[in-house]
Amino acid sequence: MEERLKLKPPKPMPVPRRDDILSTYGWYPGMPMIEKDGKEYHPVLRVSKSSWSTWGFCEQQYFIKYVLGVKEPQNDAMIRGTNVHDAYEYILDHMDIHEAHAIRDNLGSGPLHEYFQSLIPKTRLKKGWDDEVAQDTGEPFLLEEEKHLSRLMTAEANRFMVCDPVFFQPLGNEQTIDAFVELDINGTIVPVHLTGIIDRLFTNEKGELHVHELKTGLWKDKPTKYNSMAGEMAYYVYLLRKSDDPSLGGSTVKYWGWDHTAGLEGFPDRIYRHFERVKTNIVKDMIVDLKALVAAHLRYKGDFNGKAFAVKPRDAERYICDPWCKVDGYCSKNDRYLMPKDMKDKAEGN
Repeated sequence: MEERLKLKPPKPMPVPRRDDILSTYGWYPGMPMIEKDGKEYHPVLRVSKSSWSTWGFCEQQYFIKYVLGVKEPQNDAMIRGTNVHDAYEYILDHMDIHEAHAIRDNLGSGPLHEYFQSLIPKTRLKKGWDDEVAQDTGEPFLLEEEKHLSRLMTAEANRFMVCDPVFFQPLGNEQTIDAFVELDINGTIVPVHLTGIIDRLFTNEKGELHVHELKTGLWKDKPTKYNSMAGEMAYYVYLLRKSDDPSLGGSTVKYWGWDHTAGLEGFPDRIYRHFERVKTNIVKDMIVDLKALVAAHLRYKGDFNGKAFAVKPRDAERYICDPWCKVDGYCSKNDRYLMPKDMKDKAEGN
């Protein structure tokens, strides 16, 4: 698996509604202007929800995956997650809400559940970056995606039974949100492009917003798991608040929640669904962590060494690094044994 790791340096990306800047994960102080299509742009730091989550897991892994651009090969869990996400997005975009309403009111719960199960695609869908909707590949599901989708549709039919149909479908379905912020890092103002794709954004009869995340993994009822998920939700809350998106920018989120379609540990036959009010203290903690990420970039020199990004201590290898890190061949604690020689020489000052 390690031999298949690919190095793809991060490309500068446009920032919506900002025509003079490009954002990059590899930003550092004093970074030169970026020339693209005959025009010069100011570079700024790019932070996505995924990069921020990786930072929270391991700073050095963040440096390797996002700043250097080392791409780990997809495993079955990652492929399954993508397939389930694409299928569920397609279902919500194409279901006939009026038909579902009529079945519920005239025929009841049983037929409604059958209707929701019938919405599950028979073959794998795939959505590219430029696709408005997922395309049918005609290829079969191979990783038990149908089981995950079936559990999800059971939960959604139950929700529809008690929900006003007007508010059943999301306000945003796999909604991309961007924000441009200026963060004060010990007196230094750093411009940052925040971006993220919110799985689902719902509203209720009071106009209150609710962000919801879909995961295909197993939920383990542990504080570390909760803190990780709540932190991800806090990122979305802050992102929406700071965004200048014409329709959703500046929004205040009142609720957050998440689904785990592999179920609760010990109860795998149904999804685990969590829902609660936004906890402002967790949002504040997320902002502190975000500023710590930006502060590391202020120390970064734009090199291949990455000393600005902390390495996990040796006693973490057995329970964090070994089972969960697929890019440790680029890590300094492993002598960077997979890093290309010219890059390694530069990283080590040779």
